Amino acid sequence: MVFTYEELKEYVREDFERFYEMGFQEEQIFSAVLDEYKHGKDFCFTENICIHIFLVLNYLRRGLNTDVAVGHLRRLLTEESEHLVKSELGDEYPNYITDLKEILRV
Repeated sequence: MVFTYEELKEYVREDFERFYEMGFQEEQIFSAVLDEYKHGKDFCFTENICIHIFLVLNYLRRGLNTDVAVGHLRRLLTEESEHLVKSELGDEYPNYITDLKEILRV
């Protein structure tokens, strides 16, 4: 990943807020924010999964329906993906787990 976990979290929050304030609907926000990142040359699986987590956290914070975003996230979460994410995040992996647990208990 180009950014640290916390940097990416903040950038996704800012993008989410921008689209939310522009009046985008829930499904549109999800797609718009992902589009901001997925066309970057360094976009990777770990970044993708982290963005999904951050989007769900922002949806929860705003009281929006998280079904679509959580559905996409659940499809990404596999045993193999967890090994990859853990390896790529290194010392930031505990932050990822904390955020993931917050989402999955809802």
